[in-house]
Amino acid sequence: MSQQTIPLTNLDRQLASIEQAITERRSAEIIQLPLWPEPKRGTPNSFLRSALFSAIQGKTRKFLRETTIASQENYTVKFTGEQLNQEDLTVWETIVHLARSEPLGKSCSFTAHGLLKALGLATGGAQHRALHSSIIRLAACVVEILLDGKRYFGHLIEGGVKDELTTHYVVHLNPAIIRLYGETQWTGIDWQQRSKLRRKPLAQALHAYFSTHRQPFPVSLSFLQNITGSRNAQPASFKRQCRKALDDLLAIGFLTDYTIDDDRVSVKRYRPAITNSQ
Repeated sequence: MSQQTIPLTNLDRQLASIEQAITERRSAEIIQLPLWPEPKRGTPNSFLRSALFSAIQGKTRKFLRETTIASQENYTVKFTGEQLNQEDLTVWETIVHLARSEPLGKSCSFTAHGLLKALGLATGGAQHRALHSSIIRLAACVVEILLDGKRYFGHLIEGGVKDELTTHYVVHLNPAIIRLYGETQWTGIDWQQRSKLRRKPLAQALHAYFSTHRQPFPVSLSFLQNITGSRNAQPASFKRQCRKALDDLLAIGFLTDYTIDDDRVSVKRYRPAITNSQ
């Protein structure tokens, strides 16, 4: 028997048109990273206002499972995986910086040698292995960020491919995490200043945190200890470490002044003068 062709009704056509429009809208959706200037490294504030990237040494990392980590009160941040530190943040910021010019802002390609040079590091075998380990940590962990009733979760890096002969990487970022740039606030970190703080994780963490505030408000030492993920359990010792880190921020021109009054830390950021061109 031959099958009869049932003619489409106006309702059928309308439904088909709506379905096609939804499909096209989804396929055309562009998750584009902001095009911040070259001297900056864009990072979501939820990363910088929490202990997601802690001020710890690599050898002291712990494995966490759905652990709520310290953050400003408007964020809830949970983490599963091997702890990330400030070195991992530097790698993440550099990869995302490269990806910002890609059509969808979700992937980028680079050689290990090129990325290490961009990071200002040596390019020996040890540095290649450390870089790959950092990329694997970013791909293996799961981050959950609850903000304004929305929960963003997933790996910081979805995955990628590495050519073992040329050390060429193609890395894919997680679009759910990339949405944090468009749907929440982000900060452009001064890359030159951050580079001057290499191997000073507490100074880097404080630089990142205070960068998210144009006029930082006074905070307690205990808050800074938590928000940077410091393992120093002695308040007096952390106070000395914090003072040294703030001196480093003065030295690079990020701060113009700071005071530590008992448990309260107040800082003043350098703000360039605004002049009218003639």
